[in-house]
Amino acid sequence: MTCLPALSHRMTQLATIMMCVSAIWFFTSCDARNQNTTTTQTFERPMKSPPPRFVPYEVLVKFKEGISHERIASILKNNGMDVIAEIQRGRLYHVRIVDNRSVESAITQLTSYQEIEYAEPNYRYDTQK
Repeated sequence: MTCLPALSHRMTQLATIMMCVSAIWFFTSCDARNQNTTTTQTFERPMKSPPPRFVPYEVLVKFKEGISHERIASILKNNGMDVIAEIQRGRLYHVRIVDNRSVESAITQLTSYQEIEYAEPNYRYDTQK
């Protein structure tokens, strides 16, 4: 009969351990199942295309020093460009592309002239508030 209380105590311990293991298994399996089915909602702004970094069909062209106004007018006319504004005493011109060429294409064409120091898009700049 001395074995019976020890056996009863052992059975109680075993039952307790099994209940703990079952509880842990149950809670972890529920968490895993919920993680797979629960959708996390995040706030995303609607995707708008960013405004172009430069003004379409407008280019800034800087001519090298000493180029005549006639030669400048000839280069711009031959490349299908109208002058919007003359800046820096006739060396820097703000021009508009008359045809449907891209700004990049016009710049490539303009920079092939040795009289042109540089040509670049009319970039947009935003001020911070």
